Amino acid sequence: MKKRYLTLLMALGLLTTACEQEYLETSPTGSVDAGAAYATTKNATAAINGIYRAMVVRYLDSQGHFGHPAMMIILDVLGEDVLISNTSNTWHLTETRWQAHRSETSVGDEMPYRMYYRIIGNANIAIANIGNAAGTQAERNQIKGEALGLRAFSYFNLVQLYGKRYDAAAKPNSQLGVPLVLAPTTEGLPRATVEEVYAQINKDLAEAATLLTSTRTFKSHINLEVIKGFQARVALTQQNWADAAKYAAEARKGFTLMSVAQYQDGFSDISNPEWIWGFDHLEDQSEFFGAFHSYISSNFNSTNIRVSPKVINSALYEQIPTTDVRSKMWVKTPTAANSVVPTGGVRVPYITQKFRLPGTPSTSTMGDIPYMRAAEMYLIEAEAQARLGNTAAAASTLFDLVSKRDPSYKLSTKTGTGLIDEILFNRRVELWGEGFRFTDLKRMDLPLNRNGANANSAVVVLFDVKAGDNQWEFLIPRRELNANKAIKQNPL
Repeated sequence: MKKRYLTLLMALGLLTTACEQEYLETSPTGSVDAGAAYATTKNATAAINGIYRAMVVRYLDSQGHFGHPAMMIILDVLGEDVLISNTSNTWHLTETRWQAHRSETSVGDEMPYRMYYRIIGNANIAIANIGNAAGTQAERNQIKGEALGLRAFSYFNLVQLYGKRYDAAAKPNSQLGVPLVLAPTTEGLPRATVEEVYAQINKDLAEAATLLTSTRTFKSHINLEVIKGFQARVALTQQNWADAAKYAAEARKGFTLMSVAQYQDGFSDISNPEWIWGFDHLEDQSEFFGAFHSYISSNFNSTNIRVSPKVINSALYEQIPTTDVRSKMWVKTPTAANSVVPTGGVRVPYITQKFRLPGTPSTSTMGDIPYMRAAEMYLIEAEAQARLGNTAAAASTLFDLVSKRDPSYKLSTKTGTGLIDEILFNRRVELWGEGFRFTDLKRMDLPLNRNGANANSAVVVLFDVKAGDNQWEFLIPRRELNANKAIKQNPL
């Protein structure tokens, strides 16, 4: 049975069901009746459920900015692998063109700041108050562990977007990150350094790992394996290769890679054995045209999908062996029989088929959303081992993944940069559309390069951004600058 999320109304301190369309306030605040919300672990569970729900709602009344899933799409269209086929629909065009995140008044720049700090503010309330809740110690541990995980997850996203990249060779990373708000407050705080933010992220994750277990009722909630997945992501970004490999291996234990048949099921069902964490979409929580599959799927009957479907970078696609099931996730020839589109939808070369909903066309956006999969953990482990110089371990881990996608794949004999490049190629293909390309380019200090492929110049406008350019940083939103006199803007 699927779980019905509840939301905590911070201004009123009341509990209500998500279907009533009332969501968490944006700013951390002390106005919530924490005594009522955290009087018992049952009430506290409802409040935590509200934080999860706040990850998947529209922000700033914008249909195309539906929380964290929208960021998954945005962070990929900021790269070169997920392409909008034409200008017939304008959603996420300004993000694609690197305009939204460089405008301090745009929805695309403000939405992630507002959302992740909303999550942080409510996690802070949970962390501050759960110790006195009536219930068992195991229940209190579970709630606090989830809150710590959500706070760390949010700061990890914020610092990657609004701060400069973490450089392991430049410790301590004294460049400006984001404000560290660690207790319920309305006071504006200055930006902490990137080093300080990552230290807090790691501290929160380490504590959460001591509180959580592998047991959970719903895959939509954070457990120990999700925490280890977070730790693997953070370590990879900090170039801490040993920890990245260690935590990635631990995070994927107990999760089975998809079969070739399962890989073609549409990436929309949280019961998939490979999913470690995801959003479990319920009928009474439908965002309709403001939902992940309204923008990324191949067959939902929305204007966005009909007139402007997503496509894969042709240069990347042409490198995928035809024996690899992942080659079936896009269709090079638009008239091919396996090109599934909604009625009246255009068929364009390299059109996506990866994310697909039941029915043709589908009139429901009730697709679940993958936040973390075991495949990502294999790729993190393989990359980290390769960068450590552990060639055999890296090649073996990569083989364990890719051989499940391509039965004809042979154990790689590459070494050094060649092996790393092979791993990164598979990462680009495997995680297409799941929100990693912009931050991958940034963490590796690589340039944006959309040349030599099928990028539509009228859509992307911008083809090149050099590594380290100021444009890799989101601007601090104007509303934050106006409200918080202690904060500084990023270079314009």
